Amino acid sequence: MEIPIKIIQASKFDLAEIEALQASSFPADKQLTSHILEESIRKCADTFLLARDENQILGYILSSPQAHKPQCLEIHSLVIKADHQRQGLGTLLLAALKDVAVKLDYKGIRLKSPDELLSYFEMNGFIDEEETDSLYAASQGFSMIWFNLF
Repeated sequence: MEIPIKIIQASKFDLAEIEALQASSFPADKQLTSHILEESIRKCADTFLLARDENQILGYILSSPQAHKPQCLEIHSLVIKADHQRQGLGTLLLAALKDVAVKLDYKGIRLKSPDELLSYFEMNGFIDEEETDSLYAASQGFSMIWFNLF
């Protein structure tokens, strides 16, 4: 029997689980503080999505309106529990965020991708932003964008 995965908005009650998942996924210097996570839940609940089974959070995607271009979302984190990677959860979370972007009338979703994940994000409909002649430049890795065609 397969356990269904639900995509839900993050809430303050999920904070401890989100922190634990982040701690198991990133070195301490790359982790968002509790305060930033709590503030993100409060301010960006529509675009802070969790993948959860009946018992636990399996992954999350955190995005917010981009500071200098608020009509676009910017992905800050996409985290999947190590023992659930390569099972489509990241793709599921990206698809859910795209649905939110369409519903809330955002023009696109931006992210910075390390070299090793470039093909993954391309597979999920993101393109290298240099191909679009954009002024948005990545400081490391590739600047990627998905356009809302609706």
